[in-house]
Order: sequence, then C-alpha cells, then structure tokens
Amino acid sequence: MMKKRLEKKMEKRKREQIHRLLDLALDINGLEPRKQAITGSLPTAFFYFSGHTGWAEIQVHSDGWSTEDYPDVNMYADTYSLGRLTDVVRRLNTLKAESPGAATPRDSR
Repeated sequence: MMKKRLEKKMEKRKREQIHRLLDLALDINGLEPRKQAITGSLPTAFFYFSGHTGWAEIQVHSDGWSTEDYPDVNMYADTYSLGRLTDVVRRLNTLKAESPGAATPRDSR
C-alpha cells in the first residue's frame, strides 16, 4: 500500500515538472508566431514530448528562430528521473531569466 502511494506521489511530481517545462517555453515565446522575420532577435523555445519513450526535449534559439539556424541550447530529460527533470526545469528557468525580451515579466528581476 505504501509503495503504491509513493509511486503515485512521484508520478505527480514528474508530471508537475513536465508541465513546468511547457509553461517556461510558453513564458519565453508567448502564444504568437515566433521567428526572426517577425520578432527579430527575441528568443524562441521549442518543447517536445515523446510519449512512447518518456522523453522531453527543449530547444532554445537565443537570437530567435530561423530555418537556417540550429538551436543554441538542447536539453533532454527522461520521465524516469525526477532529478533530471528538476535540473532541466532549473536550467530553462535560468535561461528565461537571462533572456531579454522573453514574453512575460521575469520573476528574478
């Protein structure tokens, strides 16, 4: 019984971290189209989740997205490790705070 409770609690925490990654990507981007031709050098973040493998991937283009550029930052986290998810959330939160022109006010300033 106790093991089931701990498993459910751990899954809830992992889901919260994945939701946080998506929220941070939306905080960086906003909901409008985000590419260099429209927004200039404002940062652009991509969030991918692969349900069949349990992987989340975040890509950040610090100077805006264009078809010719590769992301400046690639971060990966599997859903098996709460520590890894937490690390990626922390790194993306730091990138958001350091990004001039992120779509929402930054908490850290």
